Amino acid sequence: MFENFRERLHTVQQDFSTGIKTLGDKSKEAKIKKRRDDSLPQFSAGVDLLNRYEDMWVTLHKGANECAKAGEVLDRDVVVLSAQWEKRRAVLAELQEQLQEIPAFLADLGSITSRIAHLEADFEEMESHLMHLENLCGQCELQRAKQYQEVQLESYKRKKRKELEYLKGKRPV
Repeated sequence: MFENFRERLHTVQQDFSTGIKTLGDKSKEAKIKKRRDDSLPQFSAGVDLLNRYEDMWVTLHKGANECAKAGEVLDRDVVVLSAQWEKRRAVLAELQEQLQEIPAFLADLGSITSRIAHLEADFEEMESHLMHLENLCGQCELQRAKQYQEVQLESYKRKKRKELEYLKGKRPV
């Protein structure tokens, strides 16, 4: 919107400056003719009229120059405002994109929360199984220790029986 306004303002400024230059050139030509006409006394009424028009054109030319300068200042202001609004528009567009992503983000967050709940249940089940496995391992170790002790006991008993038989065999009856 500001870009179109700026272009139109620039076009009007150029047209206005061109028109003023054309009027200034015609005014100079009129001055030259006036000097020529000053030498001719029969055209004095036309000379007064031309002088009045020339004064009016000079006034219009000055006013046009002032308008052109004011237009340039306005153009600069419009350019600055346009740049500021363009930055704000870009920020607003980015914010709008982020806001549009919120529903998908919330859906993903809900899905992740559900997965975490399932993982928590799976971890609790796994912990239960690990405790059971630990108990089984403890029982196995106990069983092995018991068997080892039984083997040791059996070996001790055999050794003692042999000693007993040895002692019985050495003793006189």
